Amino acid sequence: MIQVWRRELARFSSTPRLWWFLVLVPLLISLLLWLIFSLRVPQDLPVAMVDFDQTAESRALQRAFSATPGIALVSVEADMGRAAESVRRGEAFAVLVIPDDFARQIVRGEQPRLQLYVNRQTSTAGNIVLRDVTTATVTAGFGVDLALGILPAMLVDTRPLFNPGLDFARFLALPLTVAVLHVLIVVVAIDVTGRELRERTAGQWLASAGGRAGVALAAKLLPYFLWFCSFGAVLLWLMARSLSLEIQGSTMAWLLAWCLLVAACFGLGLLLVSVLANLRLATSVASVLVSPAFAYSGMTFPVAAMSGFAAFWSFALPLGHFLHFQTGQLAMGMSFRAGLVHLLCLAMFAALPLLTLKRWQRLLGDPGCWGRA
Repeated sequence: MIQVWRRELARFSSTPRLWWFLVLVPLLISLLLWLIFSLRVPQDLPVAMVDFDQTAESRALQRAFSATPGIALVSVEADMGRAAESVRRGEAFAVLVIPDDFARQIVRGEQPRLQLYVNRQTSTAGNIVLRDVTTATVTAGFGVDLALGILPAMLVDTRPLFNPGLDFARFLALPLTVAVLHVLIVVVAIDVTGRELRERTAGQWLASAGGRAGVALAAKLLPYFLWFCSFGAVLLWLMARSLSLEIQGSTMAWLLAWCLLVAACFGLGLLLVSVLANLRLATSVASVLVSPAFAYSGMTFPVAAMSGFAAFWSFALPLGHFLHFQTGQLAMGMSFRAGLVHLLCLAMFAALPLLTLKRWQRLLGDPGCWGRA
């Protein structure tokens, strides 16, 4: 194994591309995500208002909305058509309507009802606008009620259990960082092994491992595994600390899951190279598999609401298992036993190369398999 390590160190030192994959890209992406989510909660989301009342009371309500940090009144119209047009042009995320009898209902001691129209194509922004408009109507002191779309027959109080403030740093910053890192890990596993076949150096690699493919694979990837485990763990921990994200569960369990994700990504990369025996094709297939993995992970859309194939695809990729375990440890205080199924799934992905050892032995020892694109 020492010979393989020395050989890999020499190859790494002469390959600037790997420096980008292992150090520079993770740091730059993490810095960018930190800058994006350091604000924690979106502010000044544009909202158009239609004031049919045009009284001192409605203008006081306008001032209450203007003082709310989450929304910004970009226009106050007297016509619904112009306000709706601002939403269609992308200038506002919602339209808030003050009825024409707003002041009269207040004088009579009745409860005025505002109407909020939210653009469902931007549901995240719409939910934030709804929250802040609701807060403003409560604090305005007019006893105002709020209707969203059609007046419901029953009022339901819904709120996030583990993220009551809709903190987007807690919800997206770490998962997106992990998603970027897991793409890089798969790419590195494919690059350092598949390039040996492409450059016709696989025979030298196998010879340095005493002719055993399993030793050759393990020795080549072990330095990268240790690097990603330590570098990724420190990076994620620093991200969590800098964004003031408290770990509700076990830090050690979280780090164990991270190491298993690194191993699972290596396993997926090695499986693709062994099956396809082509660096370019393996990289292309990997990009199709891992690039959209975050969309199927259940972080932005619940897995329980996915259709059959989407739910299967979420289960069939390692990223979703880690993100569910991470969310359980960081936000929910989930027990180790409750998340054990996700750890076992990650371990199964890490064991995938064991199924292709004979295939690797042939690829590394047969010159006819070398030199492909």
